[in-house]
Amino acid sequence: ICLLILEGVVRLVEPRDVLRERFERGDPVFHHRFIPNASGYWKTREFNPRYIINSLGLRDREISKTKPKGTKRVLLLGDSFTEGNGVEAGEAFPARVQALVDAAGLSTRWEVLNAGEGSYSPLLQYLLLHKQLIDLEPDLVILNLDLSDLYDDIQYTKLATFDASGKPLAVRSEPERKSGPWYVEAVYSIKDFLKDHTRLYNFLRRYVAPLFVGRPEASNDARVDKYAMIRDGYAGDGSDWSLTFGYIEMIRDLLAARGVPLWLTVYPYGHQISPREWHKGRVFWSFEQNRVYSTAPQKQLEELGRSKGIPVINMTNDFLERSKKEFPLYFAFDGHFLPAGHAVAAEAIFRDLLPFLRQAEASQTKP
Repeated sequence: ICLLILEGVVRLVEPRDVLRERFERGDPVFHHRFIPNASGYWKTREFNPRYIINSLGLRDREISKTKPKGTKRVLLLGDSFTEGNGVEAGEAFPARVQALVDAAGLSTRWEVLNAGEGSYSPLLQYLLLHKQLIDLEPDLVILNLDLSDLYDDIQYTKLATFDASGKPLAVRSEPERKSGPWYVEAVYSIKDFLKDHTRLYNFLRRYVAPLFVGRPEASNDARVDKYAMIRDGYAGDGSDWSLTFGYIEMIRDLLAARGVPLWLTVYPYGHQISPREWHKGRVFWSFEQNRVYSTAPQKQLEELGRSKGIPVINMTNDFLERSKKEFPLYFAFDGHFLPAGHAVAAEAIFRDLLPFLRQAEASQTKP
């Protein structure tokens, strides 16, 4: 009776579903994936944006799978920064790039497509592009590379299966689990039922469980520390990125076979551009407050990308310059871009994108 009363109270306090499980689920091929045509809210203590997923499984407006005649497409791959974690879809930088392209007076219709999804890294992006998104016939693909991709690719590779040539086939959503005694299976079944059907369980997951979670690993070992490359004493020479860049090269080659170029972007975190940005979240991740950390990792990624023959847009200077006159650009705890940060990213991408679009139009009109 007490549990039922608490369930009723939670439903009064939180009358709508505000968990990612309402529009995202585990996937046997892509590890996790947006649910086509799903919608919901993603609520934390800092934000509560609405998510509307289109029929192709993208957080974007509805588009046709077949590219309309006379239309060209720019496909943006990335993780939660590209997805627009914490902001409305129209505030995220892919939508802002679309608005800038629309206002540029181009004669060709260019569609900018947001294929970003939280915690995606080049391994999952390769699978998604190879198995689904290549059918959208992009004319340019921009992969927004995040520093956390190094760690994520290491973890996803442990869950992946590969063909005889070493190409990824799938990434399981979780490690294979052997069936246990009946009472263990009963506990799993009860947990899954509560997760799917009660608000109280998910309320506790969101607000109470994090209080008992310790700080993440903080070391110089990129295999266990998501942000090792930004910490003092990190001595990586670029070889740590060999796994991730191996997947990026697979993406490059997949696109090159169709005559489609690949670009990379890299962007800084808040504590790399200002002593005030990401002021609360950096403590959780064991970074010092009131300090600006090195942006050398972004420069290293820029050089790595270009050594592979891939153009790279490094947004670091754009954010450093904007931070001198605008604050904040990032959420204080979550650390993702605020709408102001998305505006900086969109302008940085558009600056290099516009000449490409104009050149594409010019080559199209030549006899």
